Amino acid sequence: MRSTAVAMSGLAALAALAAGCGTQHAGQRPAAHSAPGATAPHAAAAPHAAAAAPQVVSVASSTTPGRCRLRDLAVRLGAAGHAAGSTYRPIVFTNTSGAACTLRGYPGVAYVAPSSGAQVGAAASRDDAVTVRTVTLQPGGHAASLLQLVNYLNYPAASCKAKTVSGLRVYPPGSTTAAYVGFAGTRKACSTDVHQLAVRTVLRGTTGQ
Repeated sequence: MRSTAVAMSGLAALAALAAGCGTQHAGQRPAAHSAPGATAPHAAAAPHAAAAAPQVVSVASSTTPGRCRLRDLAVRLGAAGHAAGSTYRPIVFTNTSGAACTLRGYPGVAYVAPSSGAQVGAAASRDDAVTVRTVTLQPGGHAASLLQLVNYLNYPAASCKAKTVSGLRVYPPGSTTAAYVGFAGTRKACSTDVHQLAVRTVLRGTTGQ
């Protein structure tokens, strides 16, 4: 019986020792060891996105002046020249605005009646003897288009049907509005569609040539 009690006592001691060891492992965690001089590890930082290059917005600045409009211009007739039954007069455009502008091409030209302002006869045809070019007018600058006015007496009376005219309706190139340019006095012009007016493209200066 004593040997049995001793055996039992020994088993109890072994059980208690095992229980003690189990408690230590469950309640404690071994301390983490670092290499000498090493710092605690940090979470890896997310790579920085590459800095976006600044966007350069290019604003196209136009160096070409805009087209001259009627409100930018004074319109007059230059000195007359005569040849072979025709009168030649430059239509002179002067830039009266404060900024440069351009003219290119042919003006529209027609005779007008003295009282009503109605068009008389056909509008001027285009004389393409000169190459079309763009003319830049600085403030106060001039351009001119040479106009041929055929004498109405060159046409048979039946095909001319002459009427009195007081001046010209002049549309600057590209314009839909016209200036009135008066003659010093009234004159006669054909009221039919005969080609009694011919106009050249605008050129720099006041002569149209």
